[in-house]
Amino acid sequence: FNVGPSLLALRFPSSAIQRHGIRTAPASQGAQGLNMLVGVPLQVLVTGASGRTGFLTFTKLREAEKDFYVRGLVHSTKGAKKLQTTGASLGDSDAIKASNKKLRDMGMPADDDDPEIFIGDICEGATLKEALTDCDALVILTSGVPKLRKREVFKTVVAKLFGRQRMPKFYYDQMPEQVDWLGAKQQIDSAKEAGVAHIVLVGSMGVSPQKNTPDNTLNKIGDGNILVWKAKAEEYLMNIGVTYTIIHPGGLTNKPGGERELVLGVDDSLLDDFEKLGATRSIPREDVANLVVASLRNKDLVANKSFDVVSKEVGAGSVTEDWKTLFKTLP
Repeated sequence: FNVGPSLLALRFPSSAIQRHGIRTAPASQGAQGLNMLVGVPLQVLVTGASGRTGFLTFTKLREAEKDFYVRGLVHSTKGAKKLQTTGASLGDSDAIKASNKKLRDMGMPADDDDPEIFIGDICEGATLKEALTDCDALVILTSGVPKLRKREVFKTVVAKLFGRQRMPKFYYDQMPEQVDWLGAKQQIDSAKEAGVAHIVLVGSMGVSPQKNTPDNTLNKIGDGNILVWKAKAEEYLMNIGVTYTIIHPGGLTNKPGGERELVLGVDDSLLDDFEKLGATRSIPREDVANLVVASLRNKDLVANKSFDVVSKEVGAGSVTEDWKTLFKTLP
């Protein structure tokens, strides 16, 4: 890991120093000593960290604490409490920080516990600015989420009983334009402004021009045109001037990860060719989280790449363990 020329400005949170055991050279060695930091982890912000795939990604990065110092951005206190189950901290309260300052003013040691969890809106630059401070990488796992009203389930079941086909109607709390385009754009802009070196965006298959049509079922759900807005954000990211990796998973399942062979493709080719490759059109969320972590570890192999991923059934093929070999199959 190359810490680069910005090391003099780098500030390691006290929680990171305690958890990772970062060792620094004696202060008397000055700038030369700073360049001798040992065991420096990559600092990563995961947005959408309390979502199903986001939480798995956040957890795996925390477990790999020798290599990563991870922060999570969530939308609510409920999401923050979920991240706290991993041992992550919201940091010291304002009252404790004020007390610590008084102790420091008296010449006594009292370090503030910096937050690893941030609560805020992805469309608000101020929240993102704080969360992205000193980060090397950003993982975007935010997405509009369609919801189904209970009465829609009832209506659909009744229609089926009478032999009629009925598509249930969905709705969004926040429309995809707000989350998948404007929210993603704000995250990308904030990351660039903060000097982030690598952005990993987890999107969806179906964003290629040939598949991203008004008749696509995903676009019709809740009248959200979700693939349209996801594609717009991806195009923006690819032209912003920051190293990116864009991952398009197939249908997400809650099955265990690390048990299947993963298959990569580009431009939605897997939607038509998955059977020829002995694969399915889906992938466990945990395997997507593993793929994100592997992308952060192998930035050189996935730099400025956009690719699709699905998995084979358990027992079909060899379990994916060699990420470098997998990434080298990308065009």
